[in-house]
Amino acid sequence: MNIYFSEKFTNFQSNIKLEFSKKITKNEKIFLKLLFFRIVSDSLFLEKAEIRFEELLSTLEFSSINDFTPFFNTLSEKHILFSTDTQLSGSFGIISSFILYSDYCQIFFTEEFKNCFSLKKNFFSLLEIEKFIFMTDSFSFSFYNNIIKNFKDKKEVSLPVSLVKTYLNANDKYERFFDFEKHILKKAVLDINTFTDFSVEYKKIKECKKATNKIISINFSINKSRQSYKPYDNKIYKMLELIREKISNPEEIYHLFMLYVAKRGYKYVYDNINYAKNSFTEDFEKNLKKALMLNLASNSLKLYVNELKTVKSPIVLFYTLTRKLNKIKRHYPKIEEFMHNFKLRNIDSISYFKNNDSFEFSNEYIRIFVKYYSDKKSIIEIYLPSNIIEKMKLENEI
Repeated sequence: MNIYFSEKFTNFQSNIKLEFSKKITKNEKIFLKLLFFRIVSDSLFLEKAEIRFEELLSTLEFSSINDFTPFFNTLSEKHILFSTDTQLSGSFGIISSFILYSDYCQIFFTEEFKNCFSLKKNFFSLLEIEKFIFMTDSFSFSFYNNIIKNFKDKKEVSLPVSLVKTYLNANDKYERFFDFEKHILKKAVLDINTFTDFSVEYKKIKECKKATNKIISINFSINKSRQSYKPYDNKIYKMLELIREKISNPEEIYHLFMLYVAKRGYKYVYDNINYAKNSFTEDFEKNLKKALMLNLASNSLKLYVNELKTVKSPIVLFYTLTRKLNKIKRHYPKIEEFMHNFKLRNIDSISYFKNNDSFEFSNEYIRIFVKYYSDKKSIIEIYLPSNIIEKMKLENEI
């Protein structure tokens, strides 16, 4: 392993290509983001990674804990492939093994993946793995690594389309420029502007002497887009003050805000703080982290049902919820498919709740939160898209 800390691996000047050995799924992508924020928030997490099932079920689209074993098995089989234009190539895994307990999982990482976050300079720490994890696909990372890094000091550079494709490792993708721009170039530029400290704009240069007006080159403008963030940022501090009474670990949340501001900007963080404040009455800190990770503020769901009700048993609570869902279903048929997918298949578990048990389901189309209390009013909250609520208002269904 020490070879990766040698000058041979830390002083080379070449372009690096990274890609997953197999296609990564949406759940795997979200899970890797979750790991990243845990690692940078807690340096000990790499050596003792423990995540409760409750957090995974509320973040990933799993129907039950039975999905965890095949999920981790599949992810353990996937590797990150690397290659350079100096004929250096190889691969490394992310997870070496895992253990599932009754209510949490313990994850063991490969040494190579742990070295990606090492403060001591080595081959893996130079890969900037966080950009690879967060960007939409490998083309975006290639754009950053091969164009931004090489030409950032020039601020403006004109490259032939064929060379742009080479830099993005997309030589065999989309012969027509229209398709290449739509499916690769635009997404890559958006990722650069979102997840790095650079702002990129481009202009297409046509072959004007011929009637075809074929795009022959691209002129890129590259600028530093964001200021460097100080350890104490007044804007972030003010955002933290908005929720200080709702959180137990302000230092951790402050650090988390710093990371998201650096990657997504102040507005992204502020919008998701407001979303969490207006949407979650229970488990606020956990749901705030979920909102930041999944950008729940962009869903623009609004509270439609907010019922506080004393019930004699959880069965009554379950039937109250299903009556409301059936009423909504007449105007919002999409709910029907949710009843057969993901965690909504477990909605009948509410009937067997004990005091303080809760149920939560959330995606871009609907959010349901139920909490049972045996000695006080129980809670039912249903959030829906604004257009659906307006539709039901017009039909006098409120």
